[in-house]
Amino acid sequence: MVGAALAFAAGMLIGMGGCGSPGEPLAPVPGPDGQLDLGSPGAPVATYEDVPYYPACGNETLSHAGKLWFPFRPANPEDVPTADASAAPATRIGGSSSPGTISVSVGMVVAPGPGDDVGTLTVYEKGFAYWVSESGDLDTWLTNREITYNWAC
Repeated sequence: MVGAALAFAAGMLIGMGGCGSPGEPLAPVPGPDGQLDLGSPGAPVATYEDVPYYPACGNETLSHAGKLWFPFRPANPEDVPTADASAAPATRIGGSSSPGTISVSVGMVVAPGPGDDVGTLTVYEKGFAYWVSESGDLDTWLTNREITYNWAC
């Protein structure tokens, strides 16, 4: 009898673990390598210079212009722009117009060096953005879709 009750309780916990509010999608959780396939970003729509941010652990959110951005590593690098394939943004706000090199990386947990904690944020269609530090040493893809991280920094 006790074994059946424990099995029922365990089944309820497992079954409830994936539940969310009706009609509300669950927040994506990055895989063990921190990667997510959220589709392709589309065309760039705006670029902002001098945006403060420091992606030390890969789970720091960026709040800018009333939006909250969540960092992720695209699992589909063939679908995200690269320095060779990126188009000029439709709107550039401040700073120079030279595009930065787009790559996917997450910085180590160290104090920011010169130019590591401020950079350029390029916002794309479909809720994507790309941030690169002034130093060029740190960069990350971001989405305005909420992400649940399975690690703490």
